[in-house]
Amino acid sequence: MICPREKSLFELHVAVAIMSVAGIFAKLITLPASDIIALRCLVATVALIAFTRLSRTPLRIVNWRDRGWTALVGLIVTVHWVTYFTAVKFSTVTIALVAIYTYPVITALLEPLFFQEPLDRRGLFVALVVFGGVYLAVPGGFQGGQYALGAGLGILSAVLYSFRNLIYRRFLTHLPPSTVMTYQVAIPALLLTPLLSQGIDMTVECRWLYLLLLGVVVTALAHTLYSSSLRTIKASTAGMISSLEPIYGMILAAIMLGEMPSGQTVAGVLIVVAVAVYMSLRVNRDPG
Repeated sequence: MICPREKSLFELHVAVAIMSVAGIFAKLITLPASDIIALRCLVATVALIAFTRLSRTPLRIVNWRDRGWTALVGLIVTVHWVTYFTAVKFSTVTIALVAIYTYPVITALLEPLFFQEPLDRRGLFVALVVFGGVYLAVPGGFQGGQYALGAGLGILSAVLYSFRNLIYRRFLTHLPPSTVMTYQVAIPALLLTPLLSQGIDMTVECRWLYLLLLGVVVTALAHTLYSSSLRTIKASTAGMISSLEPIYGMILAAIMLGEMPSGQTVAGVLIVVAVAVYMSLRVNRDPG
């Protein structure tokens, strides 16, 4: 019989494999980042409401404190997704992914503050190594123009994602994952839909198909699985296990978009992934 922790780890691995293609859609869909997020969240909201109805999962959140934390998570996710997709637009899928994958280290540094645990000072050194990897991955470093801007937005997105995961684990794991995820996509849809560009043609460049896949599979399904996994494993552990996503994304971007990374960029990606794997092995010694 599969134990809850093993089930959560399986859900996490599936979620990571699916989420690795999100940056590809940011390139394939030729719309501003805020339009993509608004439309993906509208699609995801419909899909999740349908799922909660079929599964008879309650959508109503009774406790006002839970409502407040859920609203905050929705706001954080809105800015997180917009900054990430903008990072992809400014730079490349690989650079945006390697920047956002500083979040495992950021999470490991922030987690003691949320759960009153001692800070592992080695994490500070590891953080320097990871940010060094990001610097190496960006052509031109700090002088890399729009590539550097994309990396900076990716790191900001990583910070927001860390806060999202930690707030969820600290305050919202008692709620059904699909319920929290429904609000997590409904709030960005509510905030960004009024800002949609006028006259969007959904028939060109397979936009409707890409948005359907992005909303239902990459957003609703993958993020619900990810949130579900956080109910029984640490946010930092989840972050470390997710470390293969930049490699998946880099390979897919090369195949589907022709974004061939330089040797220096590949080296930076490998540094970030290697550190994440190291921390994953160390953190997973803790049964929490």
